[in-house]
Amino acid sequence: MLYFVINPGVSRTGYGWFVWKQLEKELKRRGEIYQYYVTKRPKEAVLYAKRLTAGTRKRRIIVLGGDGTLNEFLNGMERTKGIELGYIPVGSGNDFARGMKISKCYKKEFVRLLDHPRRMSLDYGIVTAPSGREKRFFVSAGMGYDARVCYKANHTKIKKVLNRMRMGKLVYLVVGLKYLIGAEVFHGSLEVDGRKVLEGEGFFFASVHILPYEGGGFCFCPNADPEDGYLDICVAKGISKWKIPFIIPLALMGRHTKCKGVYQFRCKEAVMRSESGQYVHTDGETRGQEQKVKIDISKEKIMFIRG
Repeated sequence: MLYFVINPGVSRTGYGWFVWKQLEKELKRRGEIYQYYVTKRPKEAVLYAKRLTAGTRKRRIIVLGGDGTLNEFLNGMERTKGIELGYIPVGSGNDFARGMKISKCYKKEFVRLLDHPRRMSLDYGIVTAPSGREKRFFVSAGMGYDARVCYKANHTKIKKVLNRMRMGKLVYLVVGLKYLIGAEVFHGSLEVDGRKVLEGEGFFFASVHILPYEGGGFCFCPNADPEDGYLDICVAKGISKWKIPFIIPLALMGRHTKCKGVYQFRCKEAVMRSESGQYVHTDGETRGQEQKVKIDISKEKIMFIRG
């Protein structure tokens, strides 16, 4: 039995629903037994994940959606043991698919996934606020400028327009450029594996990664590996404001890492602090403002299947 969780896009007329109907034809042609669940509102993938991963039965579940839908499913999982998770990207940013090098040709990816699935043991990260509230992530988490861009992008009217045009990843670029002018910096600190490595004024952002990309294609951590059991961190601190517009575009190619004021770390645990409240995101989904967050690599792995 195959299980599918589908984000259809705009009602049942969006791109996600179109892709699903194409894939369903292949399932019927093969005589596969399957069930599918369609999300109709935000956070519904969390509920489906809880339902499908409850109990002890082995299950193969495939998510059709974007990074946000996949993140919701991850945060709803009751267990990882006995679960095989697959993914067909139909979102806008698609940083998970980009980092995993999943084919943009959904039909080809789906057929390979059914016929010759390749298995990978994936890490995920866990962000913990002082309140004890936890949020998991597959791609990245961050504090500062990148999280602020995520918040503004998720609340701008242009996102829906660009998503309908299949140009959703441009939202982050447009919003990012808008807020790059007059970008705020903050006084903060960063600890990695119990050791304070940065402190003081001038923090622009701190981005913690499982996979290399975020924000629709910015390669902040080119060496991030989703199977190595480590978090990769990119920090921008102490950079003159006039230099920032020149450094950020370099991140599209992963060529920013040697710029002065850009720091890279690898660790199992990180603690980020700010004297003022800063936006925090997990896989592009903002979780309000915090002054401190702790980020850990998961002790468990998720069995991921791909074409």
